[in-house]
Amino acid sequence: MVKVSVIVPAYNQEKYIGRCMDSILGQSLEEIEVIAVDDGSTDSTPEILARYQQEDSRVKVLHQQNLYAGVARNKGLQAAQGEYVIFWDSDDYFAEDALEALYREIQEQDADICVGESTRMDMLTGEVKEKCYLNWDRIPDQRPFSVQDIPQYIFNFGINCTWNKLFKKSFLEKNKLQFSDLKQANDVYFVMAALVSAGRITVSDQVVTYYQFRNSGSLSGNALKVKENLLHAYLEVKGFLEQSGRWEDPDIRGSFANKAFSTMAFRFSMAGDYEEYQELYSYFKEKALPALGIGEADVARMYSEKNAFELSSMLSCDAGAYAFCQYQFYHGKTYHYKERFQNTKDKLRKTADRNLRQKERIDSLKLDKEKKIQKIHKLQEKVGSQKEKIEKQKERIESQSEKIESQKALLDKKLVKVAVKAHRLFS
Repeated sequence: MVKVSVIVPAYNQEKYIGRCMDSILGQSLEEIEVIAVDDGSTDSTPEILARYQQEDSRVKVLHQQNLYAGVARNKGLQAAQGEYVIFWDSDDYFAEDALEALYREIQEQDADICVGESTRMDMLTGEVKEKCYLNWDRIPDQRPFSVQDIPQYIFNFGINCTWNKLFKKSFLEKNKLQFSDLKQANDVYFVMAALVSAGRITVSDQVVTYYQFRNSGSLSGNALKVKENLLHAYLEVKGFLEQSGRWEDPDIRGSFANKAFSTMAFRFSMAGDYEEYQELYSYFKEKALPALGIGEADVARMYSEKNAFELSSMLSCDAGAYAFCQYQFYHGKTYHYKERFQNTKDKLRKTADRNLRQKERIDSLKLDKEKKIQKIHKLQEKVGSQKEKIEKQKERIESQSEKIESQKALLDKKLVKVAVKAHRLFS
């Protein structure tokens, strides 16, 4: 019986695909199948996958033209035989007990989706962030939960990617969930539609994925390439919410606005130059925000002061003024955090001084205690010596007592003899 189908789209991943496959086939949960979908790779990825298929019967390799990851995942999902499915990326690797932890949790809770934790690794800077993909403040205590429990956070309690989520296959089939055929952001619709449709969602604090982040966004042109796909993906979600009647719920709409706007705002950090920045700004302000129904009313719905400020500024400023507003905001925040840092530093120094004084006092008390212990040991030795003397004296007294008793007995015998003689004499 196949418990979990692991679907892995791969395109030109000869550098990473071996490590990925090894970490999947080495899972502690062995009742799995691995469906690797080669997306028309032009490097040695197909040959590497073929070797894994020959060596392990659990591996199945499918092929398609370069139609992107979304279509590849759909192809893998159609071929999946497992009770549950997970979609992993070919350039990441996974904790050895990842599938076992997710499978156990989703089974215990009889859930449609189980969301796990992940660790982010920046391949350029070397920065590692542990367990940074679940916001536990937005997750209800009871398990499982659904959109009815957290409508205002349904899209924001974790990242909207597939690599930390285990799905019940029958749930996906019932709701006819498929990935978009977009080049980028093809999982946005799938994940958001699944989260809002699931009747039972559970979570695990188990690290599932070691996500490899390569920070290639600084390369000129990347932000512009993804902007249209990003808008199309969120328009798909908006359409789904409208058709299902959930768009009328202000909490769900607020959760959607937060997710969509924060995703777009992040793209500004990917702009290669000011010209690209202006083009991106104009696209989001003039086309994306109106199309997604994000406006002035959503400023108050933003979770963070930063997003509220940026949305308000974008709605009222041109690109140059918006950039200046961002500078003012972050400059003010920098000064504020600098003050907080200095205050914290002063508090830490005072605490360190207090700790040092307490340590000196403790050391003094320990020294006094050691002296007292030594004194007690000496007294114990003296008492022991006196006890030995007393025991010797006691033994001597007992010896003398025995001697006296012996002499007394001898005297008694003599007295008896004298008495007998006297009796004879007088009789």
